[in-house]
Amino acid sequence: MSQTFPAIGHRYLVDFKAFRVELYFQSGSSLTYTGVKQDGSHGGSETVSITVEPIRDQLFLVTWQEADKTTVVHLEDYKNNTIITSITEPDGTFSKFHGQMKLIS
Repeated sequence: MSQTFPAIGHRYLVDFKAFRVELYFQSGSSLTYTGVKQDGSHGGSETVSITVEPIRDQLFLVTWQEADKTTVVHLEDYKNNTIITSITEPDGTFSKFHGQMKLIS
């Protein structure tokens, strides 16, 4: 099983249908996410410290906490180019989204 996280140094556009985001993985411990508006322009962004755990070949659990205490859990499948995200907002609101990811650089 390959344990190497394939996202390091790359940018991905992820379409969760309800929203789109660009993910830039600077390293195995740092990610910048940027909202992508309907017209393709960039919105707000934040750089966060991430934890990456291999699950199986090309499948990784990626987690982080944002500055406002929002917690995010991704199941990132690099074989099928999909992400399942679970988000808990500071007020306790919980959401789950399924998205397709595309390598952009």
